[in-house]
Amino acid sequence: MKLPKELKEKEKQRLKTTKPRKKKRKKHYPSRTISKRYDSIPKKKFTEGFTPYLIVIGVVLVIIIVFMVISFDNRMERGDSSYKTDITFNTIDGGTISLADHQGQVVLLFFFDLDCPPCGPEANIISNIDDDYPNSQVYILLITIHSYDSNSGLNQFADVHNLDRSIARDDIFNTYASTFNIAYTPTTILLDKDGGEVERFIGYDPNHYNQINYEIDAL
Repeated sequence: MKLPKELKEKEKQRLKTTKPRKKKRKKHYPSRTISKRYDSIPKKKFTEGFTPYLIVIGVVLVIIIVFMVISFDNRMERGDSSYKTDITFNTIDGGTISLADHQGQVVLLFFFDLDCPPCGPEANIISNIDDDYPNSQVYILLITIHSYDSNSGLNQFADVHNLDRSIARDDIFNTYASTFNIAYTPTTILLDKDGGEVERFIGYDPNHYNQINYEIDAL
């Protein structure tokens, strides 16, 4: 069916006035990758920032090695490199006593305190043992486990029981008692000539005199 002439003219007019749709153009991005964007930024070597720390660590390691070598040489000169109970005590007169300095001697450690009734009779036994052996053979150290025992009270205890020996006092943390696992007083620990524990005698017992003598003579 043919359109009337007037309709044809209107259709032509409509086509002339209608603008054609434009196609959307895709945006174009540079082909550079993310890594390429930072190519112009100067980079430091990985270890460059750690160099000062590496130097410090190296110096510390050298100092530790030198100290260990010197310490080992000193121990060898003293002959205590194999001593098993190397501990240093602070005495009430301000001195220090290292058990390793007594390698080659039998050592008696007498743990007590001034609030201990049986410590007195046991101290008499230790005193008798002290009289039986020369100082070069048997070394005796008195150790109170109470940090609050006074110097005057400790010296009086030693005088009463005729024990002219050094006295060490434990600290508030019971360092000495903890090191030797002291649970009761009096406790006497016998160490051999290399610092190994031979026997411990707990409490007061008149038989301790013979028992300690026997152990010392066997060493």
